[in-house]
Amino acid sequence: MKKILRILCSYPAMAVLLGVYAVVLAVATFVENRYGTPVAQRWIYHHPVFYLLQLLLAVNFIGIAIRQRWVQQRKWAVLCFHAAFVVILLGAFVTRLTGREGVMHIREGERSAELLDPTNPSRVVETLPFSVELRDFRLVRYPGSHSPSSFESDVVVRQSGRPERAANIYMNNVLHIGPYRLYQSSYDPDERGTVLIVNRDRIGTWITYGGYILLIGGMVVALFGRRSRFRTLGRMLKQTAIPIVGLMMFALASSPVRAQERVDTMTVSQLEEQSRRQMERIERERPVGGAEESAERRTTVDRRREKKMAPVYAVEYAVSPRTAQAFGRLMVQSGTGRIQPVDTYAAEIWRKISRDKRYGELNADQVLLGLLTQPQIWSRVPMIDVGSEALLRQTGIDEEQAAKGRLAFIDVLDDEGNYIFVDEIERVYAKPVRERNKYDKELLKLDEKINILNALFAGRMVAIFPSASVSTDGAWYAPGDDLSAFRDRDSMFVSRIFPWFATEAVRSAETGDWTTPDEIVGMIATYQEKKAATLDISPRRIEAEMLYNRLDLFKWAGFGYMGFGLALMLISMLGWARPSKGWRVAGGVVVGIIGLLFLAQTAGVGLRWYIAGRPPVSNAYESMIFVSWATAIAGLAFGRRSGITLAAATFLSGVLMFVSTLNWMDPEITPLVPVLKSPWLLIHVAAITGSYGFFGIGFLLGLVSLTAMACRTERNAAVVDLQVRRLTAINEMSLIVGLVLLTAGTFLGAVWANESWGRYWGWDPKETWALITMMVYAFILHARLVPGLRRGGVYLFNVMSIMGLGAVLMTFFGVNYYLSGMHSYGGDSAPPALYIIWVVYGLATVVALLAWRKRVEH
Repeated sequence: MKKILRILCSYPAMAVLLGVYAVVLAVATFVENRYGTPVAQRWIYHHPVFYLLQLLLAVNFIGIAIRQRWVQQRKWAVLCFHAAFVVILLGAFVTRLTGREGVMHIREGERSAELLDPTNPSRVVETLPFSVELRDFRLVRYPGSHSPSSFESDVVVRQSGRPERAANIYMNNVLHIGPYRLYQSSYDPDERGTVLIVNRDRIGTWITYGGYILLIGGMVVALFGRRSRFRTLGRMLKQTAIPIVGLMMFALASSPVRAQERVDTMTVSQLEEQSRRQMERIERERPVGGAEESAERRTTVDRRREKKMAPVYAVEYAVSPRTAQAFGRLMVQSGTGRIQPVDTYAAEIWRKISRDKRYGELNADQVLLGLLTQPQIWSRVPMIDVGSEALLRQTGIDEEQAAKGRLAFIDVLDDEGNYIFVDEIERVYAKPVRERNKYDKELLKLDEKINILNALFAGRMVAIFPSASVSTDGAWYAPGDDLSAFRDRDSMFVSRIFPWFATEAVRSAETGDWTTPDEIVGMIATYQEKKAATLDISPRRIEAEMLYNRLDLFKWAGFGYMGFGLALMLISMLGWARPSKGWRVAGGVVVGIIGLLFLAQTAGVGLRWYIAGRPPVSNAYESMIFVSWATAIAGLAFGRRSGITLAAATFLSGVLMFVSTLNWMDPEITPLVPVLKSPWLLIHVAAITGSYGFFGIGFLLGLVSLTAMACRTERNAAVVDLQVRRLTAINEMSLIVGLVLLTAGTFLGAVWANESWGRYWGWDPKETWALITMMVYAFILHARLVPGLRRGGVYLFNVMSIMGLGAVLMTFFGVNYYLSGMHSYGGDSAPPALYIIWVVYGLATVVALLAWRKRVEH
């Protein structure tokens, strides 16, 4: 028994247990994705063998602490850190044994004291010592949209021997009744009933929270304790840290230009006459075949000629850039209810349709106005991005157009004007989501784009007219919508103003005089300003968004980071070989430019934060930007210690920002869903994404170190060995900071989850892979303590720091595109750009093999 305990309480056993635990968790996420949550819980998460594995981990931690005499040696950081995990596991076990969780379903005007089994809602688990009456349930939506802003339940609690208690329950606002906590979960489709989660887990929660407190204490000591590994590595480098760089503030002094208010006296018949003349003029100039053509049916030759000339006419009759910019300053209500500049909305619409920012020399504002005012031209322009060759072939387009992967709107209509994919669309929607193949998904994407274009051609979707009517619930209206909500002069204005603009735009395209369209845009702006005066719309915020769109700071900072990051890396390497003052000066200049780029990137983050009114961390695009920013901060933090480190971090930050600008990432600013409306959002996401930046630096430093080893010769051995050891020390420090941040972010997220819906850990795939990533980097950082791995030395550590990022990539990308869960925002096939990861790891493997024979071992 003693021998078994000695083996179990050893570092090799710890390495094996951590590895097995990580593999089991990874398998569980794929089992859950394929067979469902109940199967994964029954066969893995709640299986006795899984509990035994966690018990062995706890015993291993305790045994190592006793054998290594951590208390006598006053290794408080290590002791707190490992004791915290034992306490957290104990808390989870107590929760499993004594905790209770169920569902309470109540209709308005009714009350209930029954706790229902969440896996079988028809079965009562328990009768509660109190009853809850639902007085009113409200689903609060963002104005003018179907997007929920909040779920709220007004309830009355009745408990024997106590007075009635009225309360309001909504997301992130919990009702406490003795040891029970009630959380808003969901609601009935008719919005007349609520579904509450009821949780009772006081003992397990307090034990787990005690573990979190120990964990935080251990992390603080691990980073700042005099005898910690982190401080020891810092003393080895004998360098000081750089000061924190502050945020750069932008002054927004410009104000929107408004034209004098003027209501035109044109009659409806005059507007219709001008529109008719416009159509006739365009039809006369449209080339047609020599044969007679039927009004109901055009020949294929004629349609091809029209499509060939449509792009020419689209540019020729385009609205002037100045007028389009003025129109872009108007406010519009998006489908999510957000009020934003037309400039932003146009870019979002055009990106969704074409995956581009421009159409040739036309910007998104000009394209949007073309779609609204000249559908007879733009319906023939090949502009719809299609990712499926099979879809392209079904439309019968020619090979030249198919090679470009673009369709025109009329390509999906037959000669009678019928939608050619209508039957297939119905078939796909009838399929279960899991059974839809790539072709089905591409067809649904195409259908969405066709529906958007159809609505735009009909004058809908661009809601630029606010209504003062209470009955509209804050909704804005587009020129092609039902405008019966408007009365008197408002009705006359909104029904006539845009057709007039369309007519004048065509005339101005012929004459070159855009005075009248500019004045019409000014009238719409004035109308918006007056009617939206009661809304919480800040002109400064609108101007800030226009500035944000024009500057495109992330794009330019990204390219700058990549270019100057490579330049700094080259200068640093040349400085290794031939140290001189010239290289130091050149390096200083490049570092200064990188500092300016960081200020620009920070300004972009600050602007987006100000525009959205919330931390920019709520979707894939914003997370990528935040990781890039955190990577730059991490590089600057270690920059004084090594120019190579700053160069690698700068280059990685640039790559991340470049990836964020690719077509598959949507930069749209959207309102928060109810559960994310919490102060915990920034704390949790900032810590998690910050850790990814430090792990990314570890990856690049590992790659640079292996490359240096591969290039090691007898002549440069001394220089290479010194620099590799320095880079490895920085690499280890970076991984320590990353692990601390990831651990803090993960368990702070658990606290948030517990305070939001009563469960601090639910084995969601995102949570599970975050835990796997913690296990992976814990293994890497503890490998030096395992005799069999210690012999690998510097070489093995750098290889592991490269491989470890794979867990981060799976957590950040893989869960979203290959698994399903509460944290997944992909829900679709992985974008082709992600396959570059395999290429990068293939190259890293080649470098590692080349470095093997020339490795630095100690």
